[in-house]
Amino acid sequence: MKKLRYYLVAATMLLGAAQINAQVKKAPDYKKMGCATIEPTTTFAFDTTGKGRGLADNYYLWDNGKTIIVRIMNTGNSKYKELVKKYAKEWEKYANIKFQFVETGNSHVRVILTGNDGGGNYSRLGTQALNVPQNEHTLHLDTTSFVSPEYTYTAIVHEFGHAIGLMHEHMSPTSGIKWDKNRVYASYKLLQGWDKEMVDAQLFRKFNVSYTNGSKYDKLSIMHYPISRWETLDGYSVDWNYSISQGDKDLIGSLYPKKGNRINEVPRFTVSDFSKMDVENSVVKKGVSFYPSFTINTAGKEGRVYYLAIFTDENGNMFETKSENYKVFGAAGTSKTTVLAPGQKIEFNKGKHDMELFIPTSDIPENIRNKNVKAIFYVFLYDNDELKIVYSSTAVNCNMAR
Repeated sequence: MKKLRYYLVAATMLLGAAQINAQVKKAPDYKKMGCATIEPTTTFAFDTTGKGRGLADNYYLWDNGKTIIVRIMNTGNSKYKELVKKYAKEWEKYANIKFQFVETGNSHVRVILTGNDGGGNYSRLGTQALNVPQNEHTLHLDTTSFVSPEYTYTAIVHEFGHAIGLMHEHMSPTSGIKWDKNRVYASYKLLQGWDKEMVDAQLFRKFNVSYTNGSKYDKLSIMHYPISRWETLDGYSVDWNYSISQGDKDLIGSLYPKKGNRINEVPRFTVSDFSKMDVENSVVKKGVSFYPSFTINTAGKEGRVYYLAIFTDENGNMFETKSENYKVFGAAGTSKTTVLAPGQKIEFNKGKHDMELFIPTSDIPENIRNKNVKAIFYVFLYDNDELKIVYSSTAVNCNMAR
């Protein structure tokens, strides 16, 4: 068995949270503040029409012209709440999107304001926020990082940049940053408790260059975090960026154009209303059937989706399998694939079983047959030779005993 969070890796896909640390300008002993934004892909779209543009994952962009409903979940400091509402709307100046703040009801983005909890700042990337239950937040702001008016602005605008699909600029494959890795490893182990694998994934990881088309890295981007001279071999550094750069404006304006069409349109699929996954172990069928109940919405362009059900234990470990026909990422599970056109809303297993994922008993590892295990439902998008995660459910119980 292998840990699920380390094992769901294909040649072009990595699951995981990309936490980015930033240093506060001024005092050298100021504790680093984290920006833990979920960036679980190796595919992104660079703007292709100009210089100095940043990164964005087009697969997680909202529809152009979208009104994004935002709810601040906690009462908190009223002053900070008003600043969040004010600074989030900075993106509306350059992008064809709107943020509508509500006090109650369902929302696309949910903000929580906390202090002294060590949580740092982070946001779900774009439409990935839709995978989060309504009672949980999708964007976190640690108010202890609001050390000045300038940084308060930067922290809020930066996180809402993630909320509309922008990624961390230092991960640009064209940045050319020459990290002093040994010093950075030691520092982050001391300050954050991160091991080498965590630092590699969150600081040194670079994204696919296939969509750059010659566009350049933007060190002035508000999506860039500061880099101290000691963190690089050649003394390269990046100071705090306290404003939306011209590159940011150009990029977000091309991703959410107020006139014309979006650049680099891709399939953009989202899953909502996942309510359950029925599991039936049938003697007649001689196997196990999974019936996930969910709705899938498609936008952008036509794309291929994969629906997966994978066995796990209670700790999220998957089970290796010798089966050649029912193997998902080398583990015991089953899948189904289809091509979907944009502009659809399709409901599955709502009221009746109309979509089945099946695995024969003979292809289930012997050590878990007739035992109580769990299963997780996934949806992946396959496009441009890459896998993009669309949805993953919580684990559901599978009573394998007949």
